[in-house]
Amino acid sequence: MFYKHWKKFVLAIAALFWFGCGDDSSSSDEKTACTFKGGGCPEYGIDFYFCENPEDYESPDKDEKCTFTPRDPCSYYYECEDGASCHKYENETVMTCTDAQGNPIPQDEIESRYYEKEDTH
Repeated sequence: MFYKHWKKFVLAIAALFWFGCGDDSSSSDEKTACTFKGGGCPEYGIDFYFCENPEDYESPDKDEKCTFTPRDPCSYYYECEDGASCHKYENETVMTCTDAQGNPIPQDEIESRYYEKEDTH
């Protein structure tokens, strides 16, 4: 009897194995936590003007005579549980992330896959 139906038996076992090895990550609504690991602001964290003439610094029309240079924004670094790393800059609500291999992750995937974990320490 087994000899006559061996192909069906092997196919059934292969199907059970195949379904047991499915990738559940795409069907899950659970997001991956990203934990704050550090960050900082530029050493000289002030906005400044560059003026050709020193007396223009005190001029009421300094905006017209001088070049305004804003400071670089503060940046914050996050590590995610799946190996991705993310950065977020001061006054921005979105993160930019790369996967464990260093490839950029599209913004819509970031919003659907990750969340900022609150630091409990």
